[in-house]
Amino acid sequence: YMAMKTYLPDTSRPATVLICSNDAVFRGHLTRLLGEICPCRVTATQCPAEAVKIAAAQPPDLFICFHEPPAVDGVELVSELRKKVWVPVLLAARDWSLELVKAAVAAGTAAFLNSFPGQAELAMALYEAKARVAHEDELRRKLQDVEQRLADRKLIEKAKGLLMEQQQLSEDAAFRLMRNLAMTRRITMAKVAEGVITKIGRPDLP
Repeated sequence: YMAMKTYLPDTSRPATVLICSNDAVFRGHLTRLLGEICPCRVTATQCPAEAVKIAAAQPPDLFICFHEPPAVDGVELVSELRKKVWVPVLLAARDWSLELVKAAVAAGTAAFLNSFPGQAELAMALYEAKARVAHEDELRRKLQDVEQRLADRKLIEKAKGLLMEQQQLSEDAAFRLMRNLAMTRRITMAKVAEGVITKIGRPDLP
């Protein structure tokens, strides 16, 4: 499980924003607007490979990309970025189409911008990105919990089978023994199962 960084996670410091665009006017425009909206440190580049390298080395709080192929393919850049680090992404484009939006969403874009957004539009996109990232982070946390419960259940079943075989116990008796150990030692059933498997020395039992 990898928690995503949310926009402005710590109001005690300026937010870090990385902008990738081949358009110097766009980079300057966004830098000015961001400074008007909130305290932030902006790093800008026109090279997609450099943007990925910068983000991987020091993940920003926000990544903004201008989709302007062939110089900068925003969708491809977002996909490459997601392989390295998970940060909220705003994608800007001159001409949006349904196909481009679908591709951008699939790549991991959190919110969308026009080519030269106003302050209100940018502020709304920031709120949208923050909400979307928080929602996705919660979904990932829930998925992790489900996966952990399934792993614990497999561990408990394995330990229960070992106890049944070694001590000639019924399934219910083996489960009650493990449950009593968990209550007495004030630990989880999964921890009891780990101890049983280690003690009996057959962790490879299917």
